[in-house]
Amino acid sequence: MADHQNITPILKSAFVAGFMLLPFAAAGHAQTAEAEAVAETGEEVAAAAGDDDAAAGDAEEGMGEDMAAAPACEPVVQAVVEEEVPGKELLTDAFVSGLKEWLDVPVVRMTLESRNETNANLVQADIDRLDQQWVKETGSDDQPIITAVLNSPLSTYLLRVQAGSGGLYPEIFVMDAKGLNAGQSSITTDYWQGDEAKFQKTYDVGDGVVFIDEPEYNDATDTWRAQVNMTLSDEKGQRIGAATVEINLTELARRRKAGI
Repeated sequence: MADHQNITPILKSAFVAGFMLLPFAAAGHAQTAEAEAVAETGEEVAAAAGDDDAAAGDAEEGMGEDMAAAPACEPVVQAVVEEEVPGKELLTDAFVSGLKEWLDVPVVRMTLESRNETNANLVQADIDRLDQQWVKETGSDDQPIITAVLNSPLSTYLLRVQAGSGGLYPEIFVMDAKGLNAGQSSITTDYWQGDEAKFQKTYDVGDGVVFIDEPEYNDATDTWRAQVNMTLSDEKGQRIGAATVEINLTELARRRKAGI
């Protein structure tokens, strides 16, 4: 009886201890299962990675074969085309002779002879005053001096020549012996040209002189232009004035290229 009583507490203690160890045993089993699952997943991932690497290798190999089979591309070279700037060489002696022909007409000579007689007694102060008046009139509706010049028979003739040139002559004007405008195809910025090379290198030099100025680029029309200046003479060969014909070099070059 005494042994039975001693065994009972021992069994109870063992039962309690076993019951308390059950959660830890279950956790250990779960960790073991999880480790096995991770191991299996790792093997699957490694296998999948191996398959991907193999596929990538096959793709790279195929791409390499395609590139090797593709024809080699020639390097693209863009040609830079520089627009040729027309020069004074276009204004040949024959071309200038053509200008002289239509300037050597009665309306030019008669106008200059009349103007030279009228302005014979003008001094520099008078010329400066007329030039200043002209500049003022370019910005005014009241233009008595400009109107008198533009309405002259000579200006009408020059305007017709300009219009008939088809853009070859953007501007034409004729100066008397004092360097004042006697006729023009359009309004100039000033009235007196005596202080400029177009007059000083022609009329002031002598009869039969031609001076061609350097070409200049015109932004408004995107063209190159040059002025042909020459001394004008009467039938006796006496100088009576000068003329300036502005030439559209871009248009002249186009015509030469086209054989016109």
